[in-house]
Amino acid sequence: MERLKHIAKYSVAIFVVTGVILICSTSARMRLQQATGFQAAQTERDAVAYFKLENVAGGFMSSDDLKGKVSVVDLWATWCHPCIEEIPIYNRLYEALASQDVAIVGIAVSSPLKDIPSKVRQLGIRYPVLIGNDKVSQAFGVKGFPTTVVISKEGKIYKRYLGTVRDKEQKIKQDIAHLSGETGSGKRSGG
Repeated sequence: MERLKHIAKYSVAIFVVTGVILICSTSARMRLQQATGFQAAQTERDAVAYFKLENVAGGFMSSDDLKGKVSVVDLWATWCHPCIEEIPIYNRLYEALASQDVAIVGIAVSSPLKDIPSKVRQLGIRYPVLIGNDKVSQAFGVKGFPTTVVISKEGKIYKRYLGTVRDKEQKIKQDIAHLSGETGSGKRSGG
């Protein structure tokens, strides 16, 4: 009997240590992404899958509404503190680029539907916010929050920023400038 107690005690200890290692390794990986911007410059030329989502302000918005514009899509959750901290970035981009062919759009995912409209008002979000779902999260490659996707005028994913990324606002501005200078062939105009 004493031997069984001894084995059970060690089994629990091994289970706890394994859990701590798994939690710490996930946390360390996320900190590495945040510190280095790892995956921030991951370029992909996949076309954005078609979507049609309800706009918190009323009506619907689809992926077709973004065609012909450089688009910045912020995929966030109402409970995600880093997502909320980044909202001023998108408000500034929306205000600064309102007269250009640039769309700034938020898509709230993994959030209770009833919380989204009140959270948008509470946070003072000025750009369009759509109500997303798991299918949208999968289509945009959401692996964590926040996830920001920069899309070309042709509707192709140019960059995906996963997690908090140092100087994200400046990097997105550079992406927009680069894509705004592209022609349909994907090359910069004038050179």
